[in-house]
Amino acid sequence: MARSVTVRVPATSANLGPGFDALGVALDWVGEVTLSEVAAPVAPAGSMERLVLMAAAALFEQAGEQMPPLAVEYRGDMPIGRGLGMSAAAFAGGLVAANALLDGRHPIEDLIPLAVGLEGHADNIIPALLGGLCVVAEDDGGPVWCRIEPPDDLRLTLFVPDFDMPTHESRERLPASLTRGQAVHNIARAALVVAAITQRRYDLLGTATQDILHQPARATLFPAMNPALTAARQAGAHGAYLSGGGSTLAAFVTGNGESVAGAMLEAAAVHGIGGVTRVVSLSGRGTEMMTTAGVR
Repeated sequence: MARSVTVRVPATSANLGPGFDALGVALDWVGEVTLSEVAAPVAPAGSMERLVLMAAAALFEQAGEQMPPLAVEYRGDMPIGRGLGMSAAAFAGGLVAANALLDGRHPIEDLIPLAVGLEGHADNIIPALLGGLCVVAEDDGGPVWCRIEPPDDLRLTLFVPDFDMPTHESRERLPASLTRGQAVHNIARAALVVAAITQRRYDLLGTATQDILHQPARATLFPAMNPALTAARQAGAHGAYLSGGGSTLAAFVTGNGESVAGAMLEAAAVHGIGGVTRVVSLSGRGTEMMTTAGVR
């Protein structure tokens, strides 16, 4: 019997404003990845499938095993190139599915060093694998992280513009250095984001999500960004920020998600930018096995 594995993968939101490359959270917006053994290799149908297969091949190589011919299928409506961690979702799905084909020899935490090497952004890939709010850092020995179970009453209103912002392009605009005052500004607010969420002090998120490291530079690619973030706060969002490298904007809410969504849509439209909105929960669930066939 040919073996097949299906896993569920979450979108993620990184940075949370000031936590550049250090904070990320899993969302309850999910897709599915299936790896199936086939008689002959099947060319990936798209970019998500290509990344899934790349991750699977990397894990088989690390394990010293010959990877069988595999077909990859991705199903979902999570948008690519919008700052919601789609490459992380693909890599996480490929690693967890391939690990199942390797008889689950690795605990999911053991996949993290390889995952970070593939993805390059620990703040996306670690919450994609483990779920929850993750604080990440790079040490001499590799990535280190702390996973925090997210509160069940806090949500994110997402405004997903109808254009993408490739991460590599937006990173090229970031400042090469910061003053001490600027560094302190972001360090304090990144810590405050974690404290505000874990202590449910959502009144602090307006201050906590302020950033001067990456968002001002990225706003040059997205003139509607700051007006839409301001509109979200004025409509009652606790705080708002650019998700990852963009272009999605995210606003923390606890009960007025749709009105915040409307405010962001309206503000962006003034600048000729359209898009869609979605209200999602923060998720404690990472990449999870769904179905297997022929797998021990």
